[in-house]
Amino acid sequence: MPDYLEYDPVTTDKRQIYRLLTGAVVPRPIGWASTVNDDGVANLAPFSFFTVVCVIPPMISLTVARNPDGSEKHTLKNVRRNGEFCFNVVTQPVWKEMVDSANAIPEQDSEFEKTGLTPIPCVKIKPPRVKEVPIHFECTLHQVIELGPNRHPLVIGEVVYMHVDPACMTGGYIDMKKLDPIGRLNGFQYVTLGEIFNRKFEDGQAR
Repeated sequence: MPDYLEYDPVTTDKRQIYRLLTGAVVPRPIGWASTVNDDGVANLAPFSFFTVVCVIPPMISLTVARNPDGSEKHTLKNVRRNGEFCFNVVTQPVWKEMVDSANAIPEQDSEFEKTGLTPIPCVKIKPPRVKEVPIHFECTLHQVIELGPNRHPLVIGEVVYMHVDPACMTGGYIDMKKLDPIGRLNGFQYVTLGEIFNRKFEDGQAR
């Protein structure tokens, strides 16, 4: 049996805890969220603490960590004020633009303009969606849960409308090879799907 490195979160440096979490929980899907501020400027930012949290009604979550000084990121401020965001699936052709949208861009400048991406209208919400990707979920704010002593915000949004390009569908399912999504690893590393494995299991749930 190997000797393991041991870490107690109570005494371990928070940066090391972050490195362990983001290096072990991989690959992570990326919640690429578009919002608008009070002046109508469109914001676009990626979050790799992201997942599905409910099916009826459909809900997804974004963990929007605060800035180092404790202030709220533009996405969180916009969601709190306007109650809406659009989730755009990150695919291989635009992965570099996704990374660039994480740069420290001033609040009154749009990441769409900085990255050359194209905003197109949603149906039920004001924030735009990213034309260059094949799937968009329009979301309204359900709840913001603040976790821990630093009030780490977990944003839960209800999906109120979906857009899916039929070119990435096969037999009623989203085809992973056609979609070609990107995942987040640790540091500055990202990943494509690579080899896809299949093995059936029976748990009584319909899929």
